[in-house]
Amino acid sequence: MQNENRSRIRFNPAGLVAHIIIDPPPPGGEIVIDGQVVDMSYSGIKIRLREPLGQSIEEAELRISIILPESGVPVSIHGTIKHIQQEHECGLQYDADRHQEHELDDLMFECVKFAPHTDAETTDEI
Repeated sequence: MQNENRSRIRFNPAGLVAHIIIDPPPPGGEIVIDGQVVDMSYSGIKIRLREPLGQSIEEAELRISIILPESGVPVSIHGTIKHIQQEHECGLQYDADRHQEHELDDLMFECVKFAPHTDAETTDEI
């Protein structure tokens, strides 16, 4: 069994949909990739993509657009790709310089209410 080195608690806000937008858009126009949130924490978010992420955008800065599940408020999170797994999942790390802590608090507060709770919480971090 592998020891976990992650310091942030991760949770899965069941059914939360995310749209990944390349920011700024490439010369050919805006690219939007849809997916579903697998899990998230204060440091990042893992998204299962509907389509594979192209090699040409692995190094891009991204904007993740999410509609909060309870309030319906749209939220944009800026970040970068941390890793890609099997072309249909990617881990994205939030850009701490572009967000204030209270903005992530608001996001986490609402999303954690929709996470199924288990006795053994995962302590994974991107």
